[in-house]
Amino acid sequence: MPKSVLGINMGNYSIKVVELTRRGNAFVVANLLEAPTKEAIVSGDMIQPDVVAATLKEMIQAAKIKTKDAVISVGGQTGVVVRITELPKMPRKELLKAIPLEIDRHLPFQSGGIVRDYVLLKEPEEVKEGEQIPVLFAAARADLVDAYLLAVQQAGLSPIAVEVEPLAAARALYAAQGWGMEDGRPGRVTVLVNIGHEGTEISFVEGGTLVFTRLVPIGGQHLTESIRDHLGMDLEEAERLKKEQATAWIERPEPSAPPPSVAAPPAPTPTQPVAPPPSEEAPSLSLELPTQQQPAEPSLSFELPTEPQPQPQEAPTLSFDLPTEPPAPKEEAKEQGFSLEFSLPLPGEEPQPAPSLEFTPGQPTREIGLQAPPTPPIAEEWVPSQPVISEALPIHELLFNAISPRLVELAGEIARSVEFLMSQRPNIEVREVYLLGGGALLKDIDKFLQAQLGVPVVFLNAFRYMDISPVAARLGQDHVKRVAPSYAIAAGLALWAYF
Repeated sequence: MPKSVLGINMGNYSIKVVELTRRGNAFVVANLLEAPTKEAIVSGDMIQPDVVAATLKEMIQAAKIKTKDAVISVGGQTGVVVRITELPKMPRKELLKAIPLEIDRHLPFQSGGIVRDYVLLKEPEEVKEGEQIPVLFAAARADLVDAYLLAVQQAGLSPIAVEVEPLAAARALYAAQGWGMEDGRPGRVTVLVNIGHEGTEISFVEGGTLVFTRLVPIGGQHLTESIRDHLGMDLEEAERLKKEQATAWIERPEPSAPPPSVAAPPAPTPTQPVAPPPSEEAPSLSLELPTQQQPAEPSLSFELPTEPQPQPQEAPTLSFDLPTEPPAPKEEAKEQGFSLEFSLPLPGEEPQPAPSLEFTPGQPTREIGLQAPPTPPIAEEWVPSQPVISEALPIHELLFNAISPRLVELAGEIARSVEFLMSQRPNIEVREVYLLGGGALLKDIDKFLQAQLGVPVVFLNAFRYMDISPVAARLGQDHVKRVAPSYAIAAGLALWAYF
């Protein structure tokens, strides 16, 4: 077990690094680092490994980090697949032969140059006759994994694992929940909403086990583009305004109560106030952990040992072997961890209005783009239109009006994902929604989504039960707490080395 390890999340917009050190039973956050990707990664594809390597090397040297061990994630909607599939009950020997063939059936790319891994969510002995055996698998293009490994190795680091992002998020959730101090319950599901630059990853965790994942094409970039189009400015200025002044929530005065003979007012719109979400200091989700050793490949749950307790079982995770030469396709499952971004469209998905999760979203006017001028434009590049700004509205209201349609769309996608899962498993209960990723830093986005979804929405702070004094001394305790959701994946990656 390494004394110190780096979790490196290389995204489309920025590179985030978390350095964790373990002292006894406590984790210490030694470093939090972030740098722009500089368009070296596009839609998850590593376009310029040398640029990423140079950026990583500069970050590591500037922070005077000594450790070389790193756990990384790779992304790409067309190069990575993470999915849960089901196979008929059969003997284990036959099952292990059938799983690779089943994985190949789900791949959107050629199966010749891939790396893959899987884990059984239920043992064949636990499944009754006529039922299905659930299998969580991940597969990625070998050239994509090679490019990420090349960048990390050129930066002078030693990658020890490649992990899928949904599992890193689940591990960060477990840390945020106090390492299992609260009891979980079957059927209670937590929703993890990872708002990235180009898309949002929606994952569902039950009792510490990932049960469903989906990626929707709505991210921070789309909010920035909406601001650009509405206010007629360049993309850089729109991004600055989004970070510094944009808000997802504006307090409106409550309408006066109608007389008894008048019908009740309609459901709240996104701009009406609701009670703020529960304090992050007391999240209510609990994870149910296994109480006895499983024979092989148990469900994906994590447990941190304490001094009086015996050592827990190793949590099986999906992992790829990391040879010194470019990795070849991997045919058999390993019991280690790794993390990839992914895309999971709903089966038989057809364009339709987003369903609700016991809420009635507002119906803001959606932007349909600029009308074409009388004559075709000469230049092919986008040219900012003249801003149409009402002097009566402050800038934060203008920004809210620009981004609210996209936020309503995001809320609808979350609700639709929940309804799809409920259609497959009618007895589940969605207890709360956790926000993570860079897009979670948008001011008051928790209030907005809580009003839309009707369930508690809180920010994921994987550092809640860790010692953050080294980084708090440099960055400030309030700042560390505020940016914690954007480091959740990197924190979950670093934690892989200790479980």
